[in-house]
Amino acid sequence: MDFNKRHLRQGRRDVSEVVCLDQNGTEALAEWVGSRIPHVGGANFGPCQGLAVADGDRILAGIVYHDYQKDYDSIQLSMAADSPMWARRENIAALLDYPFNQLECHRLFTLTPIGNNIALRTNLHIGFQREAVCHSAFGKNRHGVIMRMLQPDYSKLYERK
Repeated sequence: MDFNKRHLRQGRRDVSEVVCLDQNGTEALAEWVGSRIPHVGGANFGPCQGLAVADGDRILAGIVYHDYQKDYDSIQLSMAADSPMWARRENIAALLDYPFNQLECHRLFTLTPIGNNIALRTNLHIGFQREAVCHSAFGKNRHGVIMRMLQPDYSKLYERK
């Protein structure tokens, strides 16, 4: 994938990097993420910002921040990965810096199909907490789980004191 990027964090030579994408890159990443999430299937996320974990020009993981509610200090994220190698602590901290420090959000949330155990475990690993079950969120009898991270949780887990 060809994308323009601004480096948010450059790690050691053997470590991936987190990049913030311009509008064209965000659109391409949103398609990439959507195509890897079965219930999204490449659908449009609307106004969004894309961040990627890349190894050179190879994307390991992508996060699309969407449904930003400035008045409520809240934003949703959708993510997908082709490799578990993205999930290093420093990468997660850099990816979460965008909503909590740049947008100054208080609440970050995901809505995940209740049967997607890999995504739910990944969210828990990152530090999200299970908040609620959304009945029929993905169609009749296809429930979703809302998971959230609040700014104090992010600070406690990822900001250096």
